[in-house]
Amino acid sequence: KMCVLDTDRQALLVRPLYMGLLDEKQTDYAEKRLIKALENYGWRLGTGFLSTPLILDVLTEIDLEAAYRLLENEEMPGWLFMPKNGATTIWESWEGTQAQGGIASLNHYSKGAVCEWLFKTMCGIKVDGENHFVVAPQPGGHFTFANASYKSVYGEVISGWKRKDGKTVYEINIPANCTAEIKLPGREPERVNAGTYTIGG
Repeated sequence: KMCVLDTDRQALLVRPLYMGLLDEKQTDYAEKRLIKALENYGWRLGTGFLSTPLILDVLTEIDLEAAYRLLENEEMPGWLFMPKNGATTIWESWEGTQAQGGIASLNHYSKGAVCEWLFKTMCGIKVDGENHFVVAPQPGGHFTFANASYKSVYGEVISGWKRKDGKTVYEINIPANCTAEIKLPGREPERVNAGTYTIGG
């Protein structure tokens, strides 16, 4: 029912969208309603333990720039609030050691799951079979560069990008004895062998 989806509670929209539980009409409504819920909350995170790891994936399907907008929020609750307040890890509680009588974890999975999105979407690294990768970075937001390296069982794969003067340059390294499909925005997919590739400019 649409009335159940008419909510500012982000988790109640994120979970059914992520799990594909809605029909086409409900999906369209829930996607629009999630964007409205984020606007109503100042583009801050309103998800709990179970839905925080899912929200950027859901937003990426709706609108990549919406995902980046949420990622870039520097107010509490938001991922960048932590490093802006001295964090060098991802805290369990937004307040760091001040919460829960000083016993809250300072290196925690739920909010830390954002790192998966940084690897698989922002930098686009995915192991896709034996000795094979798909590298499909999706630049966005106000970031001018990003770079990630993943030490897989097949070797270290690296993907990064830099933006300057309206142009994006990608640097990708595929390890020895491996192949990859490189998928870049606005370009045809390209199958490559091991090596270092600089594309764009």
